[in-house]
Amino acid sequence: MRRTWWILFAVLLFPVPALAQSAMLFQPGTMSAGGVIEFQTHEMDFPSPAGDATVETFRFSPEFGYFFRSYLVFVGRVGYESISGDAVERHVFSIGGGFRLVQPLAVLHLYAGAEAGVFFTSYEASDEDTLDFGVIFPLGMLIPLSSSVALDVGARITRIWRDNDHPAASNYDSFILDVGYLGVQAFF
Repeated sequence: MRRTWWILFAVLLFPVPALAQSAMLFQPGTMSAGGVIEFQTHEMDFPSPAGDATVETFRFSPEFGYFFRSYLVFVGRVGYESISGDAVERHVFSIGGGFRLVQPLAVLHLYAGAEAGVFFTSYEASDEDTLDFGVIFPLGMLIPLSSSVALDVGARITRIWRDNDHPAASNYDSFILDVGYLGVQAFF
């Protein structure tokens, strides 16, 4: 039964991009909207004495784009992230922007980009705030579903760090690799 659903999904999905191939053109002035709404539960390994903890994450990050060339888009985003669990409670507000190169390839549109941003983090337990800096390198492809909507499939490589002038307990340095990013982009 499970195999039947996959076959049905493939039959319904693949004819749509073939029909939308010539209709999805990005002219200068085209705008896009998309982003992330994410709920996640995972285990984190903290140094002693905290040890392992279960963490729940909620992330909301709308993203907007403006094509100023048919292949080059300026992207801006704002975001909110709430992280709570056994040993951690924090809220992160972010803002960032950057550029993406978009290259059509038959039915697909491949893209690669570079974005930078700031992350303001508020910790509930210690009542302290921090300001982090980061870069994001999005890679992926847009699969047209219609002339104005595309499935966004790819990966995000993120590096976030905090100024080392903070006390040792507040230093932060992370490398995040999100493989299997899946979203929807609307163009107008």
